[in-house]
Amino acid sequence: MSITMYQSDRQFVTPANDASLYSALGGDTSGVLRRGNHLNITVSGLQVTVDTGQAIVLGRLIEVTEPVAFTLPASATGNVVIGIDLSKANTVMGQAGQANYQVKVNQVYLAGITGDLVQEDINNGGYIYQLPIATFTTTATTATVNQNNPMLNDSGWLNMDTARTGARLWGNPSYAQYRVRDNVVFLRWRGVDVTNSVNGNQVGYVPASIRPDVDITAAGTNIDSSGNQAVTAVINEGAVLWINYSDNHRTNVHGMLSYPI
Repeated sequence: MSITMYQSDRQFVTPANDASLYSALGGDTSGVLRRGNHLNITVSGLQVTVDTGQAIVLGRLIEVTEPVAFTLPASATGNVVIGIDLSKANTVMGQAGQANYQVKVNQVYLAGITGDLVQEDINNGGYIYQLPIATFTTTATTATVNQNNPMLNDSGWLNMDTARTGARLWGNPSYAQYRVRDNVVFLRWRGVDVTNSVNGNQVGYVPASIRPDVDITAAGTNIDSSGNQAVTAVINEGAVLWINYSDNHRTNVHGMLSYPI
């Protein structure tokens, strides 16, 4: 048949089917759970040790049952990751259904990597996904690690599409970002010049899937040589954040707002 239902009597359900379901229920997010010692990382020289804990990575429950140690690359910067590689085969020992049956899971690992993260859609044909839980900087002999466990049902801060609007980010720090946490969208922006953007007032776009169904309005600020001026920020059903300003005060807008989805 061209249609099936996995939660039905006598049906065969694969790990991939389970992962797809759990990932969707978690908003297709990944994060570290409050289990064990929360995957706490300690450092000695170039060696890091990840303590016990659990994480869900796109619907797959991963557990560190005993501390795992490994060596970071010298004179480098990068990320400590929980990695999934579905292209690898697990090792099966014994006979299924018998007491001697065991599976060595080769499809998950902990590592320190340099370069870009690989984050394929492993619930839709991809094979590799790397979830960062810390960043690191190393010398020839020592390492500095900053742990930042991602939270489940939390996208983390992502950049709005400012290329589409032509808004300019300037200053340090400057950003135009969105975040989805527990079905609430948070927007924040700082150091945004909308003078030459579309309509002379647009900041950036959020994904259409999280746009509001009505206009959401919040107070904001523009800061320039003449001081602080109040502006109004609006995110609309077109998924674009724009600024209502006065007297051409639009060169350095700041603000934040949130709304449920």
